[in-house]
Amino acid sequence: MHDIGVVGLGAMGLASAWAASRAGAKVIGFDQFPQNHRQGSSHGETRMIRGLYSEGRVYMPLLDRSYALWARLEEESGETLLKRLGGLDIAVKGSSLLDESLACADAYDRACILMDAATANECWPALHLPDNCAAIKSGESGVLMSDRANVAMARLAQESGADLHWETPVQNVTRDGDGFVIRTDQDEVPVRRVINAAGPWAEQFSSDLQTILTVERQVIAYFDGPEGDVPPFQRELHDGRRIYLLPAANPGRWKLGLYHHRQQRGPAHCGPSEVDHEDRRILTDCLKAVLPDCPPPDRFEVCRFTNTVDGRFVVDQAPDDPGMVLIAACSGHGYKFAPAIGEAAVALALDLPPSVDLSPFTLAHQTKL
Repeated sequence: MHDIGVVGLGAMGLASAWAASRAGAKVIGFDQFPQNHRQGSSHGETRMIRGLYSEGRVYMPLLDRSYALWARLEEESGETLLKRLGGLDIAVKGSSLLDESLACADAYDRACILMDAATANECWPALHLPDNCAAIKSGESGVLMSDRANVAMARLAQESGADLHWETPVQNVTRDGDGFVIRTDQDEVPVRRVINAAGPWAEQFSSDLQTILTVERQVIAYFDGPEGDVPPFQRELHDGRRIYLLPAANPGRWKLGLYHHRQQRGPAHCGPSEVDHEDRRILTDCLKAVLPDCPPPDRFEVCRFTNTVDGRFVVDQAPDDPGMVLIAACSGHGYKFAPAIGEAAVALALDLPPSVDLSPFTLAHQTKL
């Protein structure tokens, strides 16, 4: 019997498999799609990692642990997966985004530089910031080579004995005595514990998640990036919308996304969809608003967010079934935390103390909202 069965092999599931194999557990994992597929939430060449976290101070311990584990993944894989390019938070002066980033810096003694629009424009003329904006620079921020990192986590897990199965949809997960049975079209696999990392499909295997998850369609654009040494940045526009821009995998290419793109939410958005004229128009206008000297985007792709009410993650044991560990709803900003979340999920599955405080990320927090 396997110690841990992982349902879903996106970034969170792969991080769980890697962590379980490091812990000496016998692990098996399943994903309904081929390896490196583009149907979920974990693809997209690169992801931003931020040394200060405007979403809230509760994320900082998890972020610190993630940085340590990204370094470990680089060491064990022999690859450079995290590029510390620095990063910017940009918003109107006095915004909650800037205030929370500064609060993180103060609470956790992180170095940062707060600058007005004129100073930021002098450093990076491509930004063209209006006078009412300010920017915070964090030297620890940068870019994760996410597609390559996913491959590295899978390889290291398999080299340590993890049995990973792609193109193997899980039909159901049922309790069987002190453990569980994971059923696929081909097999019935007994496991002692289950980690549900199925992303947009997680609620199919855990009824506890059915009232708190919302799947949302998201579209990403790629373009020829700005000239000069512009760091990755997120920028909050005057209407409250937030954009993120960062280098893509190929030199000179950049990636752009608008949080909650068209607010297209619901079960229908679990499935594939095509990019349309409105998607292109929205992201082209966003790019023009923040980097007006760049050419318009020339490539687009669809992914999906799985959101909770307040955007916080769920990393918890199922309340009525503690042998089932839930990793859910990383709400479009979770990739950077993947190795720490996977490690924490494995600790919960093996009844070990997690290395970080998970109390902000309980299922109970979501059900109270």
